[in-house]
Amino acid sequence: MTHKTALAIFLAGLTTLAATSAASAQTREPKIFVDVNVGAQTQARTLSTSTTFPLYNETAIVNAATAVDGGGLFDISGRYRVMPKVSAGVGFSIFSKKGDGTLIASIPNPNFLNRSATSTTDATDLKHREQAVHLMAAYTIPITMVDNLDATVFAGPSFFSLKQDILSATVTANTQTAVVATTSESASKAGANVGVNINYMATPNYGAGVFLRYAGATIELPSAGDVKVGGFQLGIGARLRF
Repeated sequence: MTHKTALAIFLAGLTTLAATSAASAQTREPKIFVDVNVGAQTQARTLSTSTTFPLYNETAIVNAATAVDGGGLFDISGRYRVMPKVSAGVGFSIFSKKGDGTLIASIPNPNFLNRSATSTTDATDLKHREQAVHLMAAYTIPITMVDNLDATVFAGPSFFSLKQDILSATVTANTQTAVVATTSESASKAGANVGVNINYMATPNYGAGVFLRYAGATIELPSAGDVKVGGFQLGIGARLRF
């Protein structure tokens, strides 16, 4: 065998190997799925508190309400394929919003019984921040009507943490003047998530998609009692597959 013949065989073999590797890379099922989304949490809620305390041999009553509107959401998740159509993973989302609040105080008179004075105080920029970790089991199916389009349904537990500004009031001694203050309270609780991703892959590794999800829990704050967090969420973003 001449050197030219050996070289020709080697180059032919290298070309065949490269072609085979390229074809394999194109048809290989991805193992790692990364989704990065921006979107919205749609629920609007009102957070209410009510406290009482003894004052001037009567009872002072302080009621407050804070509006928590829907707003922007950031969400990122990663999954690993454990079976041909089944994957498992974890996601993280942040929802943060500022709202307005109103405090109404009924304050007894320091000198006369049954002569309470009512005062109303409005507040702005009360912070509400939810962070959540979502565990998920997912099942992906192709949508055969459109090339490179698939749907992934998922569900699992979610773990929420909430930080909320709360309006409170004290009373200046021997007056009927309410001194309003803002305090921050935090708590955590487990909940659940369920939803669907619709994904279009422009290339084997890169694409875009939309997601619809319900993720929620009920968290108990020291002053506000049970507070619902999460809700219906939707968004759009990048899809990475490796």
